[in-house]
Amino acid sequence: MKYDFTTRVSRTGRGNLKDLMFTPSAIRQHNLPSFSGAEFEFRTAQPVIDAMKECAENGLMGFTIADQNYRDHIVWWVKNIRKADISPDWILPMQGTIFSVASAIRLFVKPEEHMVLMTPDYNRYDQAARRLKRGTTIFSPMIEKEGRFHPDFEDLERKFSDPKAKLFVLCNPDNPTGQVLSEEELHQLLSLARKYRMPILSDEIFADIPLNGKPVPLLTALAKDSDLVISILSMGKTFSFTGVNHANAIIRNPGLYRAFEEQRTADHFGSIDPMAYAALIGGYTPAGAEWLSQLIEVLKRNTDRFLNFFSSFEGVKAYTPDAGYVLWADLSALGMEPDALFRMLEEEALFACDRGEEYYGGKCCARICTAVMETEVIAAIGRLEKVFAAHGFRRKEE
Repeated sequence: MKYDFTTRVSRTGRGNLKDLMFTPSAIRQHNLPSFSGAEFEFRTAQPVIDAMKECAENGLMGFTIADQNYRDHIVWWVKNIRKADISPDWILPMQGTIFSVASAIRLFVKPEEHMVLMTPDYNRYDQAARRLKRGTTIFSPMIEKEGRFHPDFEDLERKFSDPKAKLFVLCNPDNPTGQVLSEEELHQLLSLARKYRMPILSDEIFADIPLNGKPVPLLTALAKDSDLVISILSMGKTFSFTGVNHANAIIRNPGLYRAFEEQRTADHFGSIDPMAYAALIGGYTPAGAEWLSQLIEVLKRNTDRFLNFFSSFEGVKAYTPDAGYVLWADLSALGMEPDALFRMLEEEALFACDRGEEYYGGKCCARICTAVMETEVIAAIGRLEKVFAAHGFRRKEE
């Protein structure tokens, strides 16, 4: 079956955060999609929509738990999409990825202690720690080499050896770069965490969407039974389902599972949203996998279009993502001040994207969402072409 990635969703009158708070007025006035925020501009998967319709028609919206059917669908999905084997007993439903991060912070980090992050990174992990008033986040900048970002293991060891460092939050695939750590790097990270008994919460919610044909390793599957590792999986990015608060923690260490489950209870976890349950049962299926394979082809074409455009200018760095639908570009070589740069993009090119400094990157870096209809991507690049030419930005010599 051929699925629809050409019909734009309507955000009007639906209280949509991206539309109301993150889409500049100039973009909205021209009825153009925004390339900020990691949400689809097209509809989610039809198998998910059909499953939620059936749930609504059935009319049961009561308390819902992770029964065997729910667990079996997750096991099947992880085996077929991530190429990893997990036990149904490792699955712990949560009320969202950031809810999970907050629970881990409460479990491991006292107010005078620290959480460790690698940068550039997703900004809401540190936001969660600050809201909870749990210590100071310690940042370890990644090493950029030949267009790739790598952990600085010497710096991480210094950070992990600090007696007040109590939790490491990993984003893999990384948000905002979309790059994936190699299996060798993940094993090295596990070894370092093992040395210092450092708990790792691994946010893997973009991992279902490989763009390079390589499954993204599941950290919990690489870990030992004694390791303090929590992998977070979610339909949030795979099916643009971020507004429905849900996630699943995958934990193979029995003691850690019990401790995290107790913390989840203390954090007032209620039950699985019936619509989230239905969506997972509909999405984590062969039909959902077929839809995902078609989505990936659209994202690959859009990603290539942006990479080809940005990398054609002198000094501009556009980093090839391995998974997901965010692309990271360093536009500092254009020689503009950050405010002027983003004003030019929004007002002249009618192109809205996320500022890199929000993700602990350079002030002239941009995060661009590629989950947009292909016709709109082509049109946006056309507008960027004209504006860049008008400003005299130099192309690389052929």
